[in-house]
Amino acid sequence: MKLFVRSVAVSVVYGLQMLLLWLSYASCHMLKISTVQRKDWAVGLDEVAANLHNISTALGETVSVSMSRHPFYAYRYDHVLPARISWRFLRYLVRIVYSPILLGYLCHRVKGFFYVAGSAYLLSDFDGRSREFRFLKSRGLKIACFFCGSEIRSLRLMKQLSKDLGRDMISTYQTISVPGFDDEHLEVLRMKLAASADAYADHIFNAPVDQISYLRSAVHPFMYFYPDSGFRRNDGKFAEIHRLKLVHAPSSPLIKGTPLVRAAVKKLQLEGYDFEYMELIGVTNQALLEVLAEAHVVLNEFYALVPGQFGVEAMASHCALITSADERIETTLPAGANSAWMVTEYWNIYENLKRLLDDHALIKRYADAGFAWAEEHCSYQKNAARLRVLLSTPKN
Repeated sequence: MKLFVRSVAVSVVYGLQMLLLWLSYASCHMLKISTVQRKDWAVGLDEVAANLHNISTALGETVSVSMSRHPFYAYRYDHVLPARISWRFLRYLVRIVYSPILLGYLCHRVKGFFYVAGSAYLLSDFDGRSREFRFLKSRGLKIACFFCGSEIRSLRLMKQLSKDLGRDMISTYQTISVPGFDDEHLEVLRMKLAASADAYADHIFNAPVDQISYLRSAVHPFMYFYPDSGFRRNDGKFAEIHRLKLVHAPSSPLIKGTPLVRAAVKKLQLEGYDFEYMELIGVTNQALLEVLAEAHVVLNEFYALVPGQFGVEAMASHCALITSADERIETTLPAGANSAWMVTEYWNIYENLKRLLDDHALIKRYADAGFAWAEEHCSYQKNAARLRVLLSTPKN
């Protein structure tokens, strides 16, 4: 009964949104909005690890759209929900009405829609963006999907991958830390998202192993767009190390391996190693970057196969990175990845951290290698140029 009521409610809301979309599109057509020179892309809709902001800025001629607040970033976007609407449910209601109206308007102002993560202008729980995509394609608009993680990562396929590799993965603990994450409805939605992208997207970006999914189309590797101004080499902090500074900043402690990090740190402290350990949770991105500027070693996450945004920030801040990311498994990582950081599985955090504490020169070598790798493969400017080339080529 509960599922039936939910299905009816979703259908009613979706019907309302489609009506608003058609009214908005037709009104803008009559007002000849499309006579204004179009920008290349509308980039939206939810900020994930600064990707929305960085991609929209990197592509240049874009319209940025953010329909959610992010606790760690304070970027400006072209279209947002009013900040004064703070009540979460009210923001959701406003978004239901505002998003389809905005979509109809943007259809006349841009040449394509670049979707970051899994959200949509219409209620995507209904069909995984299928009708929205079909509406856009019927009007000659391009579509790009940039997947960032759990919105496309199949829990079912990840469990099988975990079994095949004989190791815990991020999915092992997501079902514990996120109640309802293993709901069958969410798995079906991930199937629908993949099917819609396969059917309509001109370009799909994904990490095919770390974010294993039901996608069947060829994908472009996941890309990072870290601002060039954020690359700050600091050889001075390695010149004379009085006390090593270690940093761990998990967004979700359980799925990032924080208990294992704490155990390794405690064991080393009991053995007499003297260092400063900073565990940062819930701090702003600016505060985190200020700490990284003086840090020597960063302990990232230990169930993932890619370094993630925090790993890139660490390398760009000239820190030695310890993480489980591994180009032997996630083969779409740019060449030389495993030399850019100390590849560390969750069961040997203590051993690898001890190696670094015993050899300060090794810390510097990893910091140098990581900085060079990130500057080449994660830089805003370089990847913006690469992205523009990819978006100009037809779908395979």
